[in-house]
Formats: sequence, C-alpha cells, structure tokens
Amino acid sequence: MTLPRTLGELRSTGYQSSSVKDEMRRNLIRKLKTGDAIFEGILGYEESVLPQVQNAILSKHDMLFLGLRGQAKTRMLRQLVHLLDDAIPIVAGSEMRMACGR
Repeated sequence: MTLPRTLGELRSTGYQSSSVKDEMRRNLIRKLKTGDAIFEGILGYEESVLPQVQNAILSKHDMLFLGLRGQAKTRMLRQLVHLLDDAIPIVAGSEMRMACGR
C-alpha cells in the first residue's frame, strides 16, 4: 500500500480527520464486533473495570485511573494506544511535519 504524498492524493482517498476519542471509539467498536482482544494480559477486571473503560470510550468520556500499586493502571493505559490508527497523514512542509521531525 502506497501512502499519499500530496494533499491532492490524500483528498482522493476520502480521508477525513477525526478526534482521538472518535478514532478510539471507532476502533473499539470494530474490535468488539470482530471479537479481538482489547486489553490483553489484564486479568481479574473482566466484570468490573474493563466494561467501565469500554463504556467510557464508547461514550467519549475523559478517564482518570486511580488505585493502589499493582492494579494494572499503567498496563491498561499502555493498551489504549492499540485503539489508535497506526498512522496519520502529514502533508509535506506543514507545521505538523516539522514538529514530528519528518
């Protein structure tokens, strides 16, 4: 697959920018439909915390993880990045491209 290199090529793909919350929601819905694992390696929270996190993502709420040491807060946050798309388009010469060092 070849990535678009110009704004015209990007527009021709039908790409539409979306917020992080919308992107996470869309990808969570896809994973729920296909039965893919969402939070791998997190055990013991399948009936309590994980459904609440999923509902927060589906509702596009902000989340705050609180708890004692060893309650998988960091592990869960690290898993959330898997709900983001692998890449975002950056137009050559744009401020975003310069900030990313590309």
